[in-house]
Amino acid sequence: MVKLKFPPLSVLDFGQLDAREEARLSPELLSAGYFDFEQAAYKIAQGTAWAVVGPKGAGKSASLEHLALQWDGRSDRFLKRWELASFPVADITTIRVGAQPGPSSTRAAWEFLLLLRLFESLVSDQGAHLGSGVVGFHKSLVGAGLVGGPDLRTRFFDWSKTTMRFNVGVLSGESSSTDSEVTALQIVEILKKAISSIQTSSRHLLAIDGLDSFFAESESQRESLGSLLDASYEINSFLRDVGLPCTVLLAIRHDMFAQVPSTDSAKYGDHTVELDWSCGGTSSGDELWKLVSTKAKASVPPSFKGLPLGDLRKAYLAEPIGVGPYKNMPSWLLSYTRMLPRDLVALMNEVKRVHKGSGQLRESEAKIAVRRYCETYFVREIGNNLSRLIPQGAFKVETLLDALSAMSSREFNVRSLQPEIDGLIDQTELRILLKQMFNVGALGVRRKSGGKMHTNFVYRRTAGGGFSFIADYVLHNALVEAWNLNW
Repeated sequence: MVKLKFPPLSVLDFGQLDAREEARLSPELLSAGYFDFEQAAYKIAQGTAWAVVGPKGAGKSASLEHLALQWDGRSDRFLKRWELASFPVADITTIRVGAQPGPSSTRAAWEFLLLLRLFESLVSDQGAHLGSGVVGFHKSLVGAGLVGGPDLRTRFFDWSKTTMRFNVGVLSGESSSTDSEVTALQIVEILKKAISSIQTSSRHLLAIDGLDSFFAESESQRESLGSLLDASYEINSFLRDVGLPCTVLLAIRHDMFAQVPSTDSAKYGDHTVELDWSCGGTSSGDELWKLVSTKAKASVPPSFKGLPLGDLRKAYLAEPIGVGPYKNMPSWLLSYTRMLPRDLVALMNEVKRVHKGSGQLRESEAKIAVRRYCETYFVREIGNNLSRLIPQGAFKVETLLDALSAMSSREFNVRSLQPEIDGLIDQTELRILLKQMFNVGALGVRRKSGGKMHTNFVYRRTAGGGFSFIADYVLHNALVEAWNLNW
């Protein structure tokens, strides 16, 4: 009798590092192979989630791509994505909404832009009941080029300089051939009135994505993003009060959500889904392994005849090892990640390039895969998270990473680093870069507590406290491996 085996690792698909690319190349991994951590997609679909918060690579965009696939072809589900990665966010502060520029004006400008997109989505709903006034108002907006025309980013520069003219009488059913001059602030109120008169049972979602590419490096960008949070909260409260099944959702990094100037971010409370895969630093990684196992299982070819695939750890990673404090392969592999889905997907893609068969991964093979992952993916990922923080960022980030890679050990402090960066990176810039390295999990902070020395990473804290510029630091395992530093 032929002994049945698990599928060869070479035929399994662990997904792409970018959720949109994964939806294009392997949509089954985001449908049948989707693992709904913290019920993010479910809560978004129900309209109870107004914000999905987590580090870059935590799966925020994946939840939206999953819903896009689930809702595709349905006449009662509408998902409109607004990708802000290439949108001039800081310039929203220049739109002339109120009499004076400032946070209130910027918030109203965001409300204006968000309500336009929501209104366009509602009017496209064939099952919605629209009054004659709404239809006429929509025609006015189309005629003015505010909806159904060029992308908003090509229009708002003009809006910041002019007073717009609309036939506002059509909303109330009045016949009028005379246009009335109205400001963007007045249009916000007209839009709210129009939206509140619409009746529909269809679910509408306006998802704001692409914010991972922002690092709030300027005051105007911080002000704009804070106003976006406040505007989203205001509109969601309005939609709830008028009984419409519509939501504005923000997919946003935790550090940005906590730090940008906002009067309403603390109010999100029960409406926020936190994608914390480290469970506050106490996770064994079970949820991450469930995620990659679910993806791998969905990718098994239908023609395969062998053992049904379940947990990857049992199928391929059950060989004991003896590397430092680690006795099993899964724990050791996770120690080279920041407890993020993107990291583990990247690592498992390297594993399957080294070990293509159906048997257990050997320690020697695992070390080759880890080395490749550290030298390629991990170093690039950290560099990407730093490059836009400061002026001349690319050069200064390269200077900092070169200096760190030349250290004699994984442990360092600002004093030991100074000779390598003198005249190239000043103290303020260094503080910004090191704090961001801490925020993205690239280094830990050494702290003494209870007579013992502890190392706090953002995803694993063994003592109280956060970042400190005068502390001793410890580089992440993956950087130590990539740069061949002393442990």
